[in-house]
Amino acid sequence: MNACQRAFTLVELVVVLAVISVLTHLAVRELSHVRDSKLAKAADRQLETLGESVFCLKPGEEATGFLADMGRLPRLADGATLGELWQKPASARLYAVLAAKAENMVHGAESIADENVYVPTGWRGPYLRLPFGTSRLLDPWGNPIEIKDDAGLARLWTSNGFVIAAAHYGSAAQPGGMRKMPFLQNDVSTSRLIVNAVSSDASFAGDVTYAWYGPADGLITGAVAHVTYPSAAIFEGLTPGRRILKAYRTTNGAHSGCSHVLDLKPGDNLVSIQLP
Repeated sequence: MNACQRAFTLVELVVVLAVISVLTHLAVRELSHVRDSKLAKAADRQLETLGESVFCLKPGEEATGFLADMGRLPRLADGATLGELWQKPASARLYAVLAAKAENMVHGAESIADENVYVPTGWRGPYLRLPFGTSRLLDPWGNPIEIKDDAGLARLWTSNGFVIAAAHYGSAAQPGGMRKMPFLQNDVSTSRLIVNAVSSDASFAGDVTYAWYGPADGLITGAVAHVTYPSAAIFEGLTPGRRILKAYRTTNGAHSGCSHVLDLKPGDNLVSIQLP
């Protein structure tokens, strides 16, 4: 009787151990799944924060971020990091609102100097803050975001030396799990400005001059176009972000015009200006 009881107890013990093993395995797998899900969501939030630090343009709000201040997308800095987002580039000036005088213009744009136009320009970061004690942007799995992951998949895209997008591939590090954050809408890296004037003077006929001004690493850049009313002026290849647009006409040797603040989106931007 005692022997039978001992044998039965051993069977029960084996069954109990098997059940515990299965439950432990399921619990570990579930915890791992929860952990992976949290890390993936954290990586999604990191990409959103990274995108907003580079360029953010919400309806009804002014453009903000590195691109809006510097007039360009970030480049990979020393050590191939995104350090320009948290450390001022050596070649850049600090943020200031400058008059568009010749000494504040980039080389080649001095011809459109206008002391009555003021442009916010320059680095006013950090646009992205790193955890204390770190010098590189790490993903939630602890890997530098500018380095390919374990599967050899790139996580930063560049064009002409500028970083245009970032991505992560989830916990499995597989292409099918990619989450991509373009820094500009639809991966379009340039803007086109199409501007025409409207005059309340039905008899007006003549030339209209348009000039745009924008930031350039702490200086001011821009371009000018002269058209015959009512033709439109077209500026190609602009960088998205905040621009000052000035339009004026000349009548009997006198200039009359107005200035507008624009937030250029990637792609075509159509603007109509009422001349005084």
